[in-house]
Amino acid sequence: MATAVEEKNDYRRRFEEIRSVENLRDVLVEEVLAKLSVVTSQLDAVTTERAREVSVLEADLESEKEARRGWQDKAASFRQRLLGMVFHEDFVSRGLQGGYDAADKFVGKVREHLSSLSPPFEDAKTVPIMVKAFANRSGLAHAYAGNKKVVPPISINHFWIGFSRRYPLVDFVDVGLGKEEADNKLREVLAIYIGNPQCQHMLLGCCNDAGYVPVLRPYVAQASISERITLLSAGPVQAVMENLGFRITPIFEPLFISRPPLRAPPSNLPGENGSQSVKVTQPIVDSILASSSSSSSPVPEKPVKNCGRLRPIIRNGVGKRIDKPLSVDQKLVQTISKRNLCYWHYLRADCMTASCSRKHEYPRPLSPGEYDALWHVARQGMCYRLRNGVDCTDDQCLYGHGLV
Repeated sequence: MATAVEEKNDYRRRFEEIRSVENLRDVLVEEVLAKLSVVTSQLDAVTTERAREVSVLEADLESEKEARRGWQDKAASFRQRLLGMVFHEDFVSRGLQGGYDAADKFVGKVREHLSSLSPPFEDAKTVPIMVKAFANRSGLAHAYAGNKKVVPPISINHFWIGFSRRYPLVDFVDVGLGKEEADNKLREVLAIYIGNPQCQHMLLGCCNDAGYVPVLRPYVAQASISERITLLSAGPVQAVMENLGFRITPIFEPLFISRPPLRAPPSNLPGENGSQSVKVTQPIVDSILASSSSSSSPVPEKPVKNCGRLRPIIRNGVGKRIDKPLSVDQKLVQTISKRNLCYWHYLRADCMTASCSRKHEYPRPLSPGEYDALWHVARQGMCYRLRNGVDCTDDQCLYGHGLV
């Protein structure tokens, strides 16, 4: 039998074995935990990197979406303008003769509209009409690309020539490529002639282009100008244009291709030469400006003898045009103002506007004091070019340009 000592030693040995196993278990647990910590850290790093990459990709995707939406808006805007007012292919396909016919019908529609006004133009059937069309001729073929009737480029060129040749005052001007080329010409023409007292009425074909809203908005509150403006349409009218409140006529629609309306791109907006003007805007035939004088044939103006008082142009140190200093008697200003004299007739040249409501019977030329008093009154109205952000280079402009 084992002695007590032997049993004690046996217990101690077996205990040491058990404790050794436990130590090995603790070491194993520590190794596993250490390994798990490393793997977890690596996983966290990978997850963080993947999340960053996903975030970058999502940002890139959103940027691409925004860019695509931007191009879609631009494309929609371009299509909206492209399909706005394009002469019917029945005219263009017939080349030279089609150009003649289009000019005849267009001028005829102008006269028809003048006769429909209240009061109507008494000389609507004889008044000279001036038409200027600004366009990118090389792009005109794209307007007819989707039509069943193919219009060859040679027919387009001949149509262009025929339209220009039909009348001495009718021109089709090729401004070439460039989104704003024709628009800039029309804005300048509008700014220059809107203040001409011979300009009795203007027809503007820009209902399809909301870009003209800022150009036209300054004239809305000026009854003397807004009454002389008619917007002509060739299909659906954009709401922002309609909300301006100008007269709108659809009588020109038979001359142009009828197309379904396109949704205009989002907008932050709420809601021209001679006696009469017509402007038709589209990037194909970007614009047509027709104007007429108030007499049956052009009559040259007879300058007032002392109209030289309007010259020369004065500019300040930074090149901005300013008004010539005038020394006037305020009592004389009040007296001359009550006479309701025609500014143009007494300051510049014969008034050729038959419908002018101001007086023309007072003797001419005015005395120097009367002249400056009337000029002082006229300058209370700001120059129309200046209102439209255009530099006035007319050395006989009689309206205001700013303080001395």
